[in-house]
Amino acid sequence: MPRPKSNKVTLRDIANIMGMTPATISKALRDGNDISEETRQKVKKVAEEMGYRPNILARSLVQRRSFMLGVVVPNLRISFFSEVTRGMYERARERDYEAIIVVNDEISENEERNLEFLSALGVDGILIDAVPGENNNPVFERLIKRRIPIVAYDRYIDGMEFDSVTIDDEKACFDVVEYLVQQNRKNILFLGPTEKLFVARGRYRGYLKGLDFHNLPFEKRLVVPCDLDPADAESKMAHTMASGLHFDAVICVGGLVAYGGGQAILKSGRSIPEDVMLAEFGDNDVVARLGVPFLTVYQFPYEMGQKAVDLLLELVESTEPRSTCKHKIINTKLVYHEIGVRRYEHT
Repeated sequence: MPRPKSNKVTLRDIANIMGMTPATISKALRDGNDISEETRQKVKKVAEEMGYRPNILARSLVQRRSFMLGVVVPNLRISFFSEVTRGMYERARERDYEAIIVVNDEISENEERNLEFLSALGVDGILIDAVPGENNNPVFERLIKRRIPIVAYDRYIDGMEFDSVTIDDEKACFDVVEYLVQQNRKNILFLGPTEKLFVARGRYRGYLKGLDFHNLPFEKRLVVPCDLDPADAESKMAHTMASGLHFDAVICVGGLVAYGGGQAILKSGRSIPEDVMLAEFGDNDVVARLGVPFLTVYQFPYEMGQKAVDLLLELVESTEPRSTCKHKIINTKLVYHEIGVRRYEHT
């Protein structure tokens, strides 16, 4: 195979060898519908043999896009976010974009730095699971002025109106309460934040709604606020048990909370699930380290990530602005994890 004089192979180099125009080569490499499958495969074969790599900068200058999407993730220790992110970058690749992943660690200063970095990088749009509160709303407003589309996933952004992809947290927690009642659990404790975090507010509403629907009395002592941190969850749960409060099930806002709460339960000498049934959101792998059965709300994170990218690219590639925002709801499923076994319960 002849090689070009320059070390960098261009579309024109491939075109000269194959007797085609650079435009035809470009369309073939991008799977253009007006290029036959046979031609596409031939072009791709020659391009691979010649060591061709797309010039992203040149393409972005011509099409006035970077073909990069920014993804802001709260915490990669949580398997839910790892799976969401995988769905995002794989869908982005399918759509011929690259995903630039940054982590805010639920710290607003980190998030501000992430957003400014992605903006300076020239990303075509941003996917974000934002830090609770309105600290960074001025940053979001600057991004809007720069015409950078934003899609929120997993949770809404307080005080802002963007397209979003979430689950129905209230319904999901209601379903958890219903499942626990069916298992003859009547003293259900809620462990985690109830106000600050968007998802926690919805889950707490579902908890209250479930108690009311099943005629279970609400006891303020059975609501134990804690941070999204296993150490804090363990400390608060240990203190609650030391008070002598009786409960036979715990609904945890997330996996890290469930791990900490579960540790405290086991250290107290109680067993899971015989004495206390453990339920959590996120299907977090860390909860499995407890080595006990537990109930999880599976949120189909991979699909959430894919739908979030589709929604963002709808905004990026649209020629007409939308007057209203779109909100996509991902269905959930209750999954009971026995030790080493996963069993689906409800759709």
